[in-house]
Amino acid sequence: MLAFVIFYPFAMAVYYALMRGKKSSEKENNIWSNVCIVSGAAELVAAVAVLASLIGGAPQKLLRVSFLTFDAGVSGGAGAVLGVVAAFAWFAVYLFSREYMKSDTSVIRYDFFNLLTLGATMGVFFAGDLFTLFFFFEIMSFTSFMWVAHRQTRGALYAAGTYLGISVAGGMAILMGLFIVYSQTGTLDLGSIEERCAALMQNGGSRQWLYIAACCMLAGFGAKAGAFPVHAWLPKAYTEAPAPATALLSAVLSKTGVWGIWIVTGKILGGETEWGAFVLVTGTVTMVYGGLRGVLSDNLKTTLAYSSMSQLGFIMVGIGMEGILKSLLSTAGIAVNQNLAFEGYKMAQQGMFLHMINHSTAKLTLFMLAGIVFMNAGSYELNRVRGFGRKKPFLLAMFALAAAGIGGVPLLNGYFSKTMLHESITLCSEYLAQNMTYASYLSGLVNGVEYLFLFSGGLTVAYMIKLCIALFAEKNEDAALQKEYDAKKNYAALFTKLAVIACALPIPVVGLLPLFVKREIFSLESLSGAAVSIGVGIVVYAVIVRLVAFNRKEGHYRDIFPKWLDMERYVYRAFVYRTIPFLLGIISRILDSFVDSIALLLKKTIYRERALPYELPEGNRITHSVGVGMENIRKIYYKIGKKDYEPKNYEHKLALKSTDFFESLRIIERSLSFGLFMFCVGLMLTMIYLLVVN
Repeated sequence: MLAFVIFYPFAMAVYYALMRGKKSSEKENNIWSNVCIVSGAAELVAAVAVLASLIGGAPQKLLRVSFLTFDAGVSGGAGAVLGVVAAFAWFAVYLFSREYMKSDTSVIRYDFFNLLTLGATMGVFFAGDLFTLFFFFEIMSFTSFMWVAHRQTRGALYAAGTYLGISVAGGMAILMGLFIVYSQTGTLDLGSIEERCAALMQNGGSRQWLYIAACCMLAGFGAKAGAFPVHAWLPKAYTEAPAPATALLSAVLSKTGVWGIWIVTGKILGGETEWGAFVLVTGTVTMVYGGLRGVLSDNLKTTLAYSSMSQLGFIMVGIGMEGILKSLLSTAGIAVNQNLAFEGYKMAQQGMFLHMINHSTAKLTLFMLAGIVFMNAGSYELNRVRGFGRKKPFLLAMFALAAAGIGGVPLLNGYFSKTMLHESITLCSEYLAQNMTYASYLSGLVNGVEYLFLFSGGLTVAYMIKLCIALFAEKNEDAALQKEYDAKKNYAALFTKLAVIACALPIPVVGLLPLFVKREIFSLESLSGAAVSIGVGIVVYAVIVRLVAFNRKEGHYRDIFPKWLDMERYVYRAFVYRTIPFLLGIISRILDSFVDSIALLLKKTIYRERALPYELPEGNRITHSVGVGMENIRKIYYKIGKKDYEPKNYEHKLALKSTDFFESLRIIERSLSFGLFMFCVGLMLTMIYLLVVN
């Protein structure tokens, strides 16, 4: 079954490419759309079966195919859970794509690369070693590149170029990290690498090399996760890709990057406080920056893109807290309230993983709803789509549910996971306060992260309020356009609505789980954290959005983020297209001058100019000698016969004959007949050799 989960999408992609014609009728398009839906359902059933076998106590499933190793039970079955989430996301997106992509001119190419990306994603989550993970991670990067470039507009190709460039650079960084890890530990197997790394550091091994490897892999995986500062591809790629592809980019593919960061933190540097703090800082910056950009954006899809970046920052904060608390637990000689550290560690681990799932369901819902808006309004610009959701209760209910869930409103899934992450921070802070042995910077860092965590939760609430009010409460400034929006009743097909409902359903279901498994999540202290974030969000919306980002005179939203701070255009592209060529040009000029200097020195010393020897004007030494000899014989003959000598110029004639002869040989050498002749000669020599030997 594990082999089916991984390789079935690749087999279906090949079958689809071979059987699907270039031109199809609407009926055939619907048939092939149903084929994709059935394929997604089969993949989901297989992934659930693998997970169910693990939960049922089946032995750890391993699969080896050539140089690739797969393990269904990696990290306690976490990979299998994410595999189910990925399969569910693809199934839901196939339902949604039935309507969204039906009139697309390149739907065949889209479906083909969609299936390839599904298989590659499953390979990442079920990888049994780091090389297999890297192998499928790179396949996934190249196949998903076609999502971003799908529309083939100027903006799409620009965004796709950035996405591919950062993906390739990230892949090279990951590969470099793998080389270092293997050279230090002798293995890339995920089942044994943690013990090898821990033993290496305990025995005084090259700790700095593991840090270098981890930094390389963090850069590569962080690029896919949209972590600051390698996030430059994310907003434009999310905006330019078709809505179904954007939903998968946010809900699933970003999680492959987070999955890689989690593996690096837990299995390579799991007991290192400094590394956990570094990941924590990176996640905090990503969380805050994404939230601010989401508040300041005037585009529906771009706001959701930066929202994804911010929520991935929340997840990275959980990974950082998990790393710090794991290192605190492994520190010998400190035993004051170890239960606090252990409880915080479990909170961070479970909260981080749960928020990965919660973010996937919420963003699938939100990006699908954004796709519905685009199908009917033809734009993502907030000023253009204002008022579209008025008199559309289904759209309002689904959008409000997903927005409230990702905003951390109690009784919904986002509150559950964010509260667990917040609890891990507060427990760690309390533990550090009782153990003054640790450096003060760590306690100050954790306390600062707590404030930024609550503030970022408020930013999430603020931009979700902005989108809800713009879509469902405000009217469009164009009255005729608003009338057209209000008249739209059949704005989404049945399959599209079913896909949205399927993705939105887990939001309240998971949110109600604490009532049965963890009721203390609804304690007054936990609820106060959510109340602070909601309060901050209302204030940010009222002050920043309504008073600054909204132009009251002209009555429209505007993006007030300074254009000159665009890292993608003015940092990465400037560095790649200007700085690097400039520096390489300087280096090339220096090397060119150095080589010229050496050549000049050699010319003046070893290879200095000498007087040229006598050169024949034509022919060669043989034609010259023979020609002169024949001319002398002719002179003797005429002298004996007492005749007047008339020179024949034999040297010139022989030179011409010689030139014609050698030119004919060169022509023969270049001809097919000469090649066949030489082949026959070689064959004959081979036969003679065999006869002599035998």
